[in-house]
This record gives sequence, C-alpha cells and structure tokens, in this order.
Amino acid sequence: MKLPDIYTDWKIVIGLGLIMLGAANWIIGVERTQIYSRLIVAHQQHSAAAATDYRSFDELDESAGDDAVLEPLTVEQRQASYATARMDFYHAAFLAGRAMVLFGLLVTLLGFISVIQNDARRAFRGLSGAPRTPQ
Repeated sequence: MKLPDIYTDWKIVIGLGLIMLGAANWIIGVERTQIYSRLIVAHQQHSAAAATDYRSFDELDESAGDDAVLEPLTVEQRQASYATARMDFYHAAFLAGRAMVLFGLLVTLLGFISVIQNDARRAFRGLSGAPRTPQ
C-alpha cells in the first residue's frame, strides 16, 4: 500500500473531510451551547423575582391600548427567547457534528479496508503471475 493509493480513494478522502467538518461542528456546538445556557440560567435567576411583574386582563384599561395585550414579552424575555433559540441551534450543530464524525470514521474505515484488499489482490496477482525459478 502506497500513499497515492490512500489519497486517491474517494472513501478515505470523503471520510476524512467528514471527520474534520464534524469535529469543527462538534467543538463550536459545545462551546456555544455552554455560553448560551449560562446566559439563560443567569436570566432565569434575574427574572425569578420579576416573574410576578405582569398585568392581568382585568387590570388593563381602555387607555392601555392594544400594545399592552399584544406584546407580552419584555426586552429581557425577548433576549432570553433569542438565547434559547441560539442554544437550540448550536445544540443541533453539536449533535450533527457528532454524527458526522462517526459517519466519517465509518467511511474512512471502509475506504482503508478497500485499499488493503486491493493491495492484497495486487500482491497476490504479482506472486501467481511471476515465473518460478527452479532451485
């Protein structure tokens, strides 16, 4: 088995590409998921006291307008909602990265097996086709 046998096999090249891309997704997904989960936890601790800070429909009067009813999220709640969405996105990237690494390892393994099989066939053909010299 020679180096050109390895880098010309499409399974090995695609498998290594999947491993690299998946590892990058895995690392970035883990880091960003942790960052946004910390933001969400910090917001939940901050807004625990303000959770009862709302107005019921009975307290709304005609002068409050439709904005008070139609806009239930405060700025902090909206930022927490965005942070939750970002955390979910990066968690999906983390899981996709893991799957890509595992699939890349499988494809690379199959590529190496096929290269080894081809090399063994080539060596066997070379031995069987060579003329025997008497000793």
